[in-house]
Amino acid sequence: MTTRGSLLSARRTLRMAAPMLVAVLALGACSDDEPTAAPSRTTAPSASPSETPTPSETPSATPTVTTTPSATPSVTPTPTASPSVTATRAPSATPSPTRTSCPASKAGAPNTSGMTSAAAATAKKVHAAAKACDAATLVAMAKADTTGLAGDQAPAAIFTARTPQNFVALATLLTLPPTETFDGTIQPRVFSEQFAQTDAEWDVVVSAGLVTRAAATKMRQDDGGYTGYRVGIAGDGTWTFFTTGR
Repeated sequence: MTTRGSLLSARRTLRMAAPMLVAVLALGACSDDEPTAAPSRTTAPSASPSETPTPSETPSATPTVTTTPSATPSVTPTPTASPSVTATRAPSATPSPTRTSCPASKAGAPNTSGMTSAAAATAKKVHAAAKACDAATLVAMAKADTTGLAGDQAPAAIFTARTPQNFVALATLLTLPPTETFDGTIQPRVFSEQFAQTDAEWDVVVSAGLVTRAAATKMRQDDGGYTGYRVGIAGDGTWTFFTTGR
């Protein structure tokens, strides 16, 4: 009875111990599997480095956009061309004196009929200078010949840019027919005693624009003759006078 009872108690002990043994074995199996599972999870971080090239594409696209500002500096030199054109043309706007700008440039050819060769040469030279408003030449000739001028003024005061009428009158006088005097020739002829009362000669100076018709009438009444612009050249070529008034 005692032996049977001991056997029963041993069986009961084994039955109770079996579940515990199974649990121990199960825990052992779990501890052995964990190291193998851990490496499988490490593969997840390895995927993240492989995905990092995606952000690298974003910086590469950014330099391509910067080409747009580079076009702006290339356009800026274009407006700078317009001031350069204005600067090159502003000085050319101030023309130097030329024959076409001289008011006496329309005067006809000089009339040297009845003059000596020396007087004719002087008449042509004076006429050319007057027609070109060449004050320097006229001043030099007047000084050299001690030419009598209106009001005994200096040549530089008679032939200036402020007295264009003097260039016109001198050039015009030398286109009119001259008349001989004791020391050379005079133009216009109406200034001489021979033609002082000749209506045709008065018409000549009026038509030439040396005096108006009203001024001519007043001269004949008040002065007894022509007292307008006149010029004289001696037979030896000396430019004797260029004057106006009494």
